[in-house]
Amino acid sequence: RLAPAPVTRPVAPPAPPRVAAAAAPVVRSFPPARQRLGARSCCWPIGEPGTSGFRFCGGEPMAGKPYCLEHAALAYVKPRDRREDAA
Repeated sequence: RLAPAPVTRPVAPPAPPRVAAAAAPVVRSFPPARQRLGARSCCWPIGEPGTSGFRFCGGEPMAGKPYCLEHAALAYVKPRDRREDAA
């Protein structure tokens, strides 16, 4: 007698590691017509210019920057060190 053929079961690939998502910026938007942007308010645009929903963040900006902490994190990205890529 021949031995029965081995039973193979499909195995799902392992799930990719979960990466913590960055916290969504706090939206404190104000319509441009009602908002006076200056040195003391975040100038991050929200929405499409020229539409009725267009706004600026208006939050407290970081010292010396035009954006609040949350929007500065999106605007200013530290460049990668190419030497690390070669290693």
